[in-house]
Amino acid sequence: MSSGKKTILRLYFILSFIFVLNGCLYYFKQISLRGYYSDVILFWIWLFMNFVVILVFWKKIMAKLLLAALVLTLVFSIIPMMIPFYALVLSTTPFGLNMYKNLNEKYRAQIVGYSVMTSPWLEVIEKKGIIEKRIFKCTDSQLMNDNLEVKIRTAKNIIFNNETDSTITLTLFYAGPSKTFTFNKKTGNITAQTFSRKNLIQKFEGTWYNETEKSYLSFYFEKGYDYATANTWTGDLNKKENIDAYKAFIKDGKLMLPVENSDHHAPYCEIDVKYGVLIYTCNQGLNFSDTSINTKKPLLITKYNRVTE
Repeated sequence: MSSGKKTILRLYFILSFIFVLNGCLYYFKQISLRGYYSDVILFWIWLFMNFVVILVFWKKIMAKLLLAALVLTLVFSIIPMMIPFYALVLSTTPFGLNMYKNLNEKYRAQIVGYSVMTSPWLEVIEKKGIIEKRIFKCTDSQLMNDNLEVKIRTAKNIIFNNETDSTITLTLFYAGPSKTFTFNKKTGNITAQTFSRKNLIQKFEGTWYNETEKSYLSFYFEKGYDYATANTWTGDLNKKENIDAYKAFIKDGKLMLPVENSDHHAPYCEIDVKYGVLIYTCNQGLNFSDTSINTKKPLLITKYNRVTE
């Protein structure tokens, strides 16, 4: 074997080792080369070297087996509805990257999507020299938001706010509203989110109707106050009877009725909107002690649909 062929073979084995090591580190430890395009470039260089080796060593049986393995990999990625094929293409080209944002010297964020079956997700990555480590991944389902405009895939910009030992706070900007989320670094779950008054009005606006109880519900948000005025009534939409008004305090993008156990007894309740349905959840029975929703005890859940006039 000539020295040139030995050099090509040595270079191929070194690249293959780096490629496999990089893949294993990412799969088991979420560690990879720094930057989105580093992995992309590494893949294409490695793939190119495969064909160089095949051409240079074509007379060898191993070269033919290598070509067969590459072709079979491509074929088997296409057979199951092309889902693996699209994942391969999106993860090894710029097409899988929706947004790339350097948050500061320590962190960067990216919105990526490597599947045609799922929506893009947010990744926050810590820079560590020539390598980096993914801190967490967050999907649309974790945003806990009913506004179709507030989705990870529709974000226009991301900025870093602050961090603690266990959390990191980011603001996602959209065409209209912006939202601030506090993420758990280990799980990516949202531990808190900040709603503007505009977001809350948009979320709870309109009149809501419960078919079973034949009752209506609406909310009024007054600027500068930490609560909304809730109005409930029976009768017709425009002919209000037996109107009852009370305060529903704002808490983490929801409305909350605190527990009362003095002169007037009332359980703790939370009001939220999910998938276009208003869900009114209260601790049931004589539970006047719990200051939050206790899922280990009976709950009273009432659902309202938004009235379309």
